[in-house]
Parts: sequence; structure tokens; C-alpha cells
Amino acid sequence: MFIAGFIVIIVSIFSIIGAKSAKKRGDVRGASIGLFGRIGIVIGIILLIGSGVRIIGPGEVGVLDLFGRVQEGEIHSGVNLVNPLMRVHTFSIKTQELQESMNVPSQEGLQVDLDVSILYRVKEDAASEIFRTIGTRFEDIVIKPLFRSAARNVSVRYDAKALYTSGREVIKQSLFDDLQKSLIERGIVIEDVLLRSIKLPAMVTNAIEEKLKADQEAQKMVFVLQKEKQEAERKKVEAVGISDANKIIAQGLTSSYIQWYRIEMLKELVTSPNNTIIIIPDDLKSVPMIMNK
Repeated sequence: MFIAGFIVIIVSIFSIIGAKSAKKRGDVRGASIGLFGRIGIVIGIILLIGSGVRIIGPGEVGVLDLFGRVQEGEIHSGVNLVNPLMRVHTFSIKTQELQESMNVPSQEGLQVDLDVSILYRVKEDAASEIFRTIGTRFEDIVIKPLFRSAARNVSVRYDAKALYTSGREVIKQSLFDDLQKSLIERGIVIEDVLLRSIKLPAMVTNAIEEKLKADQEAQKMVFVLQKEKQEAERKKVEAVGISDANKIIAQGLTSSYIQWYRIEMLKELVTSPNNTIIIIPDDLKSVPMIMNK
């Protein structure tokens, strides 16, 4: 746009000069040519001014480049007035996702298929440095190679069982820490690491599942034994309680008390509305005989 505006102005100036020459010669077309020249100058000025206006979209920053020399600082979202000769390279500072499927080794040397994603963003004040030292293809040049290298370095620290079971969170955190350490100094922030799937060889997977099943059965048996032990302790305590209660009752059962209690029970039988005949022996050890009428 700047070059077009400059050419339009130059052409318009020559048109005005030609129009003045035509007027001196008495050429009636000189007035029309001069008018077109003036209009051209106005259009050229508009093009020159417009070439210095740069609009940066939301979630982006612009890096200025003047004849191959990267300028310090960035321009931000909105309308910006810059040198018309400068080129503007836009960088997204939004959160972006990078997905990778790779084959990595475990601690035992087994090959594991790993499907993982990272969420990252470019620091707003680091875009010009990234463009100067890496360029606009920073994802392919820096992030992907470091991502793959970090995944392999982390996977060899853990055995296959850890990759397949509860160790996934530890692996995820280790991968996050390694990537953050490598990329933060380059102006790239890692926000999260997502382990989407980990696939082990079928033979290893089956062996791990069998071992986990055996561990669960062992834990179940431990629970059953603990429960039985607790039940035995409860019965033991109950038996001791009953024994103590019987001892206390036995100590309180004197012959006088038994005779009194017998008389009270016989009173209840005598006053009973049932038509019964009761034969009471003199001997306290004998049982009364109850006969229906």
C-alpha cells in the first residue's frame, strides 16, 4: 500500500506539471489533467497514511521488522500507527494445544505407545525475542522436539506398571516440570500436560491386570481375616460378660431369697383367673404340680 501510494503521488505530480505546460501552450485539456493530478495526490496521501495503520486482533501481538531488523517491544491488540516501511508479524498469545503420539521406552526397556497433549501459550512480552531467535515456526523448531525428548526422558524413569496404573499423575507432573524448565526461558509457558492414553504390549497389560487382581484378592482375604478376628474378640468379651453376670447372680441367690421368690410366684398362680389346682410340696427342691380342672 505504501509503494502504491508513493507511485500515485509521483504520477500525480508529473500530471500537474504536464497540465501547467499544456495551459501555457493553450491546450484546453490542461485543466482536466491538472484536476486528475490533484485528485491523485489526495488518493496517494490517503494510501500513505493507511499503510502506517496496523490492526492487531484480540489475543495477538505484533512484532515489527524494518528491513530485516527486529524492533524491540511488541504492538498490542487494536489500531496501531507504525512506520509504513515496517512489516508486522503477528503472534497468538492464546492457549494452544499440541497433540503428539509417540513410542517411548519404559524402565525395563518395553516400548509404550503414548498419546499426550500439552497446553501452552506465548508470553506477551517475549514475542519479539522468539521471532528474532527462532522465527514464526517455533512450535516445529523448539516445542515439538523438546516435548518428545522430555517424554522419553520421563518414561525411562518408571516401570510399565507405573505408566499403566496410579503412577500416571507422577509421570504427568514430571513431564510438566521438565517442559516448563526448558521452555519458560524461551518465552513459552506450559499450562498443563494431558495424558490421554498409554498403551502397553498386550502380554504386559495382561500380566499387570492379573497381578492387580491377585493383589485385590489378597487384600480382600486380609479384610476377611481381620473381620473374623474382631468377631472372635467380640464373642470372647461377650462370654466373659455372661460368666461374670452368672457369678454375680449365683452369689445373690441365697435360700431365703429363693423361698421368697417362690412364694411370690405361687401368689401369682393362686390369683390367676385360670381354673387350676396347684399341689405345693414342702420340699423347696421339688417342683409344684399344676393341674387343670
